[in-house]
Amino acid sequence: MRVIVHAAPGGMSDTVARFTSRGLNERLHVPVLCENRVGAMGAVAFSAVKYAAPDGYLVGYAPVELAVVPHLKYVDLSTHDFDLLARHHRAPAALAVPAASPYRTLRDFIAAVRGGARVAMGAAGPLSVWHLGTLALARQLGRSFVFAPFPGSGPATTALLGGHVDAVMAGVPEVQALVRGGAVRLLGIMADTPSPVFPEAVTFRSEGLDLIFEAWGGFMMPKGVAPATLARLEQDILAAFTQPAFVKYCQTAGLDVQPLDSRAFRAFVDAEATRYARLVREFGFVR
Repeated sequence: MRVIVHAAPGGMSDTVARFTSRGLNERLHVPVLCENRVGAMGAVAFSAVKYAAPDGYLVGYAPVELAVVPHLKYVDLSTHDFDLLARHHRAPAALAVPAASPYRTLRDFIAAVRGGARVAMGAAGPLSVWHLGTLALARQLGRSFVFAPFPGSGPATTALLGGHVDAVMAGVPEVQALVRGGAVRLLGIMADTPSPVFPEAVTFRSEGLDLIFEAWGGFMMPKGVAPATLARLEQDILAAFTQPAFVKYCQTAGLDVQPLDSRAFRAFVDAEATRYARLVREFGFVR
């Protein structure tokens, strides 16, 4: 069996996929190998899953990009090209600044931007969920940022530490070690509920900004797999999420594990796809 992952080896998505693969191996008693298909915001991996034989021997990792890429018109993809199995986690967007930043709170930051402060914002991009969150924040504040795109959140946070940008928008897991180490300050998160990783973190909603942007990850299969196979793999994947070593990794990495079964994951992805279809149009990425 193969698990297709859209991200490079060693990152959070890849690690989640590999822990899940290990759990499937233990339950199914067959070799389960991760295969990284990197490129085009995940479209390379998604296409590989879409066009795979529906024989039950190929699973795809389903990240938030699955809700964005189909609307960009350069690939023939839809979220309904896949049968969804289960969601594993959510990771809300976090606005972070250097420890020495004059912005002590989210309220300070909002007031400064509304007052005309020139803020260089770093994030993975363009068109990552963090970039779209930055654009949505700028729109609600009635201002614009000097946007600095990076190939990932790691380079963006490195630039923040080096003083090359004033703030970054990234996932909570991508800044949590720096926040705990005191190198950066977490100003707020774009979530509808408090973060279990940083329960004291202010939400943008609490400051009057209705902004929810998050990464998430789960698993899917190509359309056409036998219903009994889908049902079995759904249960096996949900069970794989409970491996003690996997749970410990998620706690250390700052992942907010919120599993959903196949039906709930489908409803969640459909809502996300509808929202991102609207956003990419409103921000002018498609007509």
